Amino acid sequence: MIISQTPLRVSFFGGGTDLKDYYRFHGGAVLSSTIDKYIYVIVKSRYDDRIVLNYAKKEEVRTVAEIEHPIIREALTIVGIDQGIEITSISDIPSEGSGLGSSSSFTIGLLNALYMYKGETKNPHELGAIACRIEIDLLKEPIGKQDQYAAAFGGFKKYSFNSDDTVSVDSIPLTNSQYKLLDMHAMMFFTGITRKASAVLADQKQNTGNNLDTLNRLKQFVDTCHDDFLSLNIERIGRLLDVSWEEKKKLSRKINNNEIDRIYEAAKEAGIYGGKLLGAGGGGFFLFLCPLENQQRVRQALHHYDELPISFDRYGSRIVLNANDHCGFVNLKVGC
Repeated sequence: MIISQTPLRVSFFGGGTDLKDYYRFHGGAVLSSTIDKYIYVIVKSRYDDRIVLNYAKKEEVRTVAEIEHPIIREALTIVGIDQGIEITSISDIPSEGSGLGSSSSFTIGLLNALYMYKGETKNPHELGAIACRIEIDLLKEPIGKQDQYAAAFGGFKKYSFNSDDTVSVDSIPLTNSQYKLLDMHAMMFFTGITRKASAVLADQKQNTGNNLDTLNRLKQFVDTCHDDFLSLNIERIGRLLDVSWEEKKKLSRKINNNEIDRIYEAAKEAGIYGGKLLGAGGGGFFLFLCPLENQQRVRQALHHYDELPISFDRYGSRIVLNANDHCGFVNLKVGC
């Protein structure tokens, strides 16, 4: 049995510039982090030749080609496993459309577990590249590349998406005390709205040519805020999030709506520094940076919405159980 643990992510700045229609001509950049909410993938051998899948539904098939779940089907094909396996996924965030990159975290965690099942290991760059191949090239999802790499590497990172399709990764070296300080100032609330990111991103992708100035500004926030993270100027980061959120809304009419705008304005009136809707937009979770003394007012203003307590995570996808050789438990950190 193999169990992988893969974090979900929050993107601070640069979202949208990781789409190929933009970065292949202008180069993209995203600053993001992972959080302590995970997707677990359990892989075990079976006594027979069947393939059994347990996710939101259950599948039991004889061949990979019969699998309905597209990501699992393509991952098994690429890894080279065609029978006698059971795969189960469990998520800390049950609903899709959360804006936390759950689909790509699942893909990374699945690949990590399947390769370990075969006795192979892949580094974070390799996992990110294979996941992008599955989701973008094979399944034709109109998504970017940030989620896959964030899930594979973990921690606070700057990801640069180069015109030759390579991805450069630079760590932002925060101390334990800085992590704790960010944890204390970060608040997340669920809008109660879920949506398919692909619908929002497809609209954004179609409008890339008209949004170049906005995308350029969103990319500039990554470098502008890099030093603020190193010095952990939380107020300035929050203020820049506010400006960035106003810019992001220009990319597509599907990013925000009246309900989303009401939530954000209520949080601002209650005293946040700033924030943004995570992911493509249209629903999911809001991330706010807020002074400690104003947080109770924010909770009162948003008492109709569920708060999700979070801490920022240092690690990417990890194998937390490897009992394949029947010699006990082995912990392997893949993306540190």
